Amino acid sequence: MSSSSSNNRYERINSSNVVDIDNYSGGSSSGSNNTSNNNRNNTDLSKEQLINIISNEDLQAIERLGGIHGVAEKLGSHFDRGLSERDAKCEMRKEKFGENRMSEIAPKSFLFFLWQSVQDKTLIILMISAIVSIVLGLTVEDRKTGWIDGTAILVAVAIVVLVTAGNDYQKELKFRKLNSIRNERNLTVIRDGHQSSISIYDLVVGDVTRLETGEKIPADGLYLNGVDLQVDESSMTGESDSKHKSPNEPFLLSGCQVLQGNCTMLVVAVGESSQWGQLKLILQSPDTDTPLTKKLETLSETIGKFGVIAALLTLLVLIIKFIVSQVTGHIPWQWSQLGTLVGFLVVSISIIVVAVPEGLPLAVTISLAYSMMKMMKDQNLVRHLEACETMGGATNICSDKTGTLTMNRMTLIRKCIGLLKTSNNESDHSLQQLQQQQQQQQQDLMLLHKPHLLELISESISVNSSAYLEKHQDQPLSSHIGSKTECALLEWLDSIPGQSYEACRQRNKSKVVRIYPFNSEKKLSMVLLAHQSAQNNFRILVKGAAEIILDRCQNSIITSDDDNNNADNMDDDNSQRAMSKEEKLLLQKQIEVFASEGLRTLVIAYKEFRNNPEDQNEDDLLEQLTFIALFGIKDPLRPEVPRAVKRCQQAGITVRMLTGDNILTAKNIARECLILKSGGVAMEGPHFRQLTDQQLDSILPHLQVLARCSPQDKFRLVKRLRDTGEVVAVTGDGVNDAPQLKEADVGFAMGITGTEVAKEASDIILLDDNFNSISRAVLWGRNVYDSIRKFIQFQLTVNIVAVAIALVGAITDGESPLRPVQLLWVNLIMDTLGALALATEPPTEKLYLRRPYGRYDSLITYRMWRNIIGQAIYQLAFMFAILYGSKTLHQLFDLPPTSQWSPDDKTVYHTIIFNTFVFCQLFNEINSRVLDNQLNVFQGILRNYIFLGVMLFNVVVQTLLVEFGGDFFGTRHLDYKQWFFCLIIGFGTLIWGLCLRLLPIKDKDPTLGVAQMNLKMALSNVDLEKLPIDVESTPLLQRGSKWKTAQNVFTEISVISAFRNQPRLKRTKSLLLSQSPENLKHLKNKSSSTAKQ
Repeated sequence: MSSSSSNNRYERINSSNVVDIDNYSGGSSSGSNNTSNNNRNNTDLSKEQLINIISNEDLQAIERLGGIHGVAEKLGSHFDRGLSERDAKCEMRKEKFGENRMSEIAPKSFLFFLWQSVQDKTLIILMISAIVSIVLGLTVEDRKTGWIDGTAILVAVAIVVLVTAGNDYQKELKFRKLNSIRNERNLTVIRDGHQSSISIYDLVVGDVTRLETGEKIPADGLYLNGVDLQVDESSMTGESDSKHKSPNEPFLLSGCQVLQGNCTMLVVAVGESSQWGQLKLILQSPDTDTPLTKKLETLSETIGKFGVIAALLTLLVLIIKFIVSQVTGHIPWQWSQLGTLVGFLVVSISIIVVAVPEGLPLAVTISLAYSMMKMMKDQNLVRHLEACETMGGATNICSDKTGTLTMNRMTLIRKCIGLLKTSNNESDHSLQQLQQQQQQQQQDLMLLHKPHLLELISESISVNSSAYLEKHQDQPLSSHIGSKTECALLEWLDSIPGQSYEACRQRNKSKVVRIYPFNSEKKLSMVLLAHQSAQNNFRILVKGAAEIILDRCQNSIITSDDDNNNADNMDDDNSQRAMSKEEKLLLQKQIEVFASEGLRTLVIAYKEFRNNPEDQNEDDLLEQLTFIALFGIKDPLRPEVPRAVKRCQQAGITVRMLTGDNILTAKNIARECLILKSGGVAMEGPHFRQLTDQQLDSILPHLQVLARCSPQDKFRLVKRLRDTGEVVAVTGDGVNDAPQLKEADVGFAMGITGTEVAKEASDIILLDDNFNSISRAVLWGRNVYDSIRKFIQFQLTVNIVAVAIALVGAITDGESPLRPVQLLWVNLIMDTLGALALATEPPTEKLYLRRPYGRYDSLITYRMWRNIIGQAIYQLAFMFAILYGSKTLHQLFDLPPTSQWSPDDKTVYHTIIFNTFVFCQLFNEINSRVLDNQLNVFQGILRNYIFLGVMLFNVVVQTLLVEFGGDFFGTRHLDYKQWFFCLIIGFGTLIWGLCLRLLPIKDKDPTLGVAQMNLKMALSNVDLEKLPIDVESTPLLQRGSKWKTAQNVFTEISVISAFRNQPRLKRTKSLLLSQSPENLKHLKNKSSSTAKQ
């Protein structure tokens, strides 16, 4: 993607920080690319030489090579034109110097996961037991059938191992694909004299790349030219102080962050040859478990202990019964009886296999892998797995405005050039008249008749800017590269007939004396030009925040019709005049008008000097400026944002807007996107900084807009919210946003406008910089948590029923009705296939309709226990009825009457039990799709193709096992009556589940920090009326149960406050009326407890 026109860069013209604006594609230059093709492809420098120069910071070696120019020439590159496209894509260059990527760790093969699956201790014991059973069957028992049980177990173990290994292998492939996407980003390089955007992986030695503030240096390189470059090298050197880079200190190390300024860099080492690459080879950190995985592992261990106890109890009872029968029956010991003892051991181990819920961590992995892939489609690139889980419990979202809530396409909406006309009648200063005057001055035709004024405006916009427009043949709109606000001005300038920002830069490139980059603290940028006029030789152009620049202005240019003669001659001192207080006040009101319409206000001004003022203090340069123009720029609100904000608010999440804009602009945008509502508080950063923690706690529940806030303000807000128990998600894009992105529970970095520092500090990258993507992340986070709970609900039911049947059957009947090979099939259904079916449920919009999960909420809710225990009772009742109701079943299934069970008849009963048990689990898997009291368990089931596929697979395999398993699986053919019996009992779990969901069980409310903060607000020692806040005013609701509850709580707090001598009742009453019923209940309980004390 190359620019269609020439793009600017900065070039030093003396030993100080004096720079000039040059043109990459403009004609010939002093050092045109005369390097021969042979020299380009057969460079004189080796990779080792370049590595030594960088690692030793060897300036003398660079001098011996002819300076940085000489290094560039030997690499076949050039300062201005960079590499040619042919050289950059030459494979010989990549072979000699390497590619800009790390050699990936060899992917784990399927055999690796197969071997890992076989390491399971219970499976090993089971395989040993199966082998012993085969040996005994072939040597002691009937050789025709004695081998079947052991072989069946080995086959079942093999299937379990293959499925587990295959699932792990697929997971590995997905995560490797995600990692490759996660690390990719685009860079701006200069090739053939044009700026173009390439992947970081395509960067090669000899490339000339541009670095901006906030970027992470992509490779080792040498400083060519730039402006006030400050680099943080602490990640490489351990030194906390930033390093100033210049031709005397040209070494730029990969992995370090650009803190300030910009530059162009010659790439000399990439990938593993770079300093960061060599360090990264050493620092290979192992994967860590997510919080939810750890919580599930604890639950698995607890459940597993009960399974081991049940297995040991079963083994003990079986051995005791065997010994008693041998002793009382006077049966002598025979080696064939060893097979019976081995069978007891196999049954016990099978119970452990079923009881230990190994599928819980697997379910997390599957759910996260599935969610991460789907979240990519929702423009969320997840960098840290735990972020998916955490977003499910988010209670606060602190969002930037620009690009996140808006379209990130700044557009010039209104402008005011020169002074507005004043009137002696103060009432003439109404907003309507101001807007009418301003609309009259929006006509660009006026500028066409004032060429000197137009040139001054053009210089102020074009030269005092590092932004540029990149046009594309296949797109109607050009890309904004650099400051979006500056790009809006550039687009407006280019829209004026005969004007071009690029041509203006070209004309003034030799006049640039010094550039003062944008300073976030002063909120302005400046450029000093050598400008010849009647009395002055230098001119400084200033651009920045409207209020700040206007406050520095003492004069104004003349644009009125009465002064056309002066306005036409901008070189004359009479082209400007002093600005009166009334005129400045009028402009300040105009700024408020722009801001109230949601516009970002910007002022351009200038000042002329007789002598070079370069050595003067910057504050002195800003005194007595001449006002040129006021611009109103707006980034239109994204159309989908209001709905996304509303959904988050319905989900119990407080959405706050943090912005650097003034409070009027911020409030306007916040109202548009429904963030600022009745009772909501908006305040500015300077006032916010003055609040004590106690005062801050008092307004936090209602703080919805923080304007003119600094990164430190954002960090304090995020930290305070977390300290009060909130789960906080925050967005950021700049270098200074990194601390709050790290501090937050979930940090969202902007994928388009975000700096590399912000992306490195984040948990999730918004690929489209859109707030709607954050709301989707909330949905997926809750869905992950729900999916795990659904699986737990399903698995625990299977565990309880399977262990109970095996244990009771073994104790009462001497053997388990479920054979080991059958239990392994049940384990496969329950663990791997169950996790695949339930952990891949897509989210539904109803997830927005409930409160967030509490930070310390239990994984198993009261409703889940109701469903688990209720289903276990239903299934065990029928299982035991089949096991012990032999006479009834003989009559039902027309079996031949016998006083005692024959082996065949017993196998039929056990097959019925096995088949009924499996279909109960399959139908209950449908029940498990619902965690609350929703009656329709089939809602959305047709959209989940994975669930339907797993269910179909289970039904088909179960049918084949019953009908054709024979002795191998311990089953017998069932007729249609027996099949109908099994299916009707299985289907009954759906009806029973419906009855269970009708039981009035209410889950415990999540413990949230909001309630704690509201309590502090009502009982704090703060007079809120004295705080510098702006509250949206709408009449409060004064009727209904909420009003009565608020009145009761207010009365109780009034008594307490009276004893404490704190006259804050009026304000407290208003605040109480704005609380939810749940919070009022908390306040009532707290006030009662306090009153007793």
